[in-house]
Amino acid sequence: MARRAAAKNDESTREKVVEAAIACILDKGFYRASSNEIARRAGVSWGVIQHYFGNRESLMVATLRAGSTRLVDLVENADVHGDTVEESLTRYWEMLNSYYGRPEYLVHLEITLNLLRDPAVSRDAAQTIIDSNKRLQQRFLDHEQTIVGDAASVSPGFLFHSLRGLAISHAAYEGTVPAEVVADMEPGRRELHAKMLIRALAAQIGERGVMQR
Repeated sequence: MARRAAAKNDESTREKVVEAAIACILDKGFYRASSNEIARRAGVSWGVIQHYFGNRESLMVATLRAGSTRLVDLVENADVHGDTVEESLTRYWEMLNSYYGRPEYLVHLEITLNLLRDPAVSRDAAQTIIDSNKRLQQRFLDHEQTIVGDAASVSPGFLFHSLRGLAISHAAYEGTVPAEVVADMEPGRRELHAKMLIRALAAQIGERGVMQR
């Protein structure tokens, strides 16, 4: 019982530090999000971060892994089947937007870009990023095949990059302009743009989309 409680407490502390790292990077940027500032926001000492993660690089990798785990759960549990191509595309969009359209994804992207380009970063850290992307790639393609069926005119990955791109674009815009500008934007703008894009994609796929269930 005591061991189980200790393990639960350890996991809670790790999650709290990861959440603090995300909030700190969103607020200050990757390089200004120091280990001490992350510890302060998490309400722990730097020694606690060292105990659970070792160093700042390992904390950043753990933050990426937490995001990757969430994305894997989303992808594995997603059902993109629909009665029409548009319905299937809408389900695919909702899944992609729920991850890539969040501010947290911008943090994961910033960490990824900095870790992969930093020659001082360990090979293991870089490999973690590469392996995660490879694991997800095929599952995304499987979802696309479900939607596209035998519509050979649609290149593999086209739906993913189109819909994910819209989600990231809105997340990036909303995260880089003043809050009052975002508040003044047309309500439901993202959803409207998604509907327009989905209609265009459905027209590209045509009647051959959506595999038999």
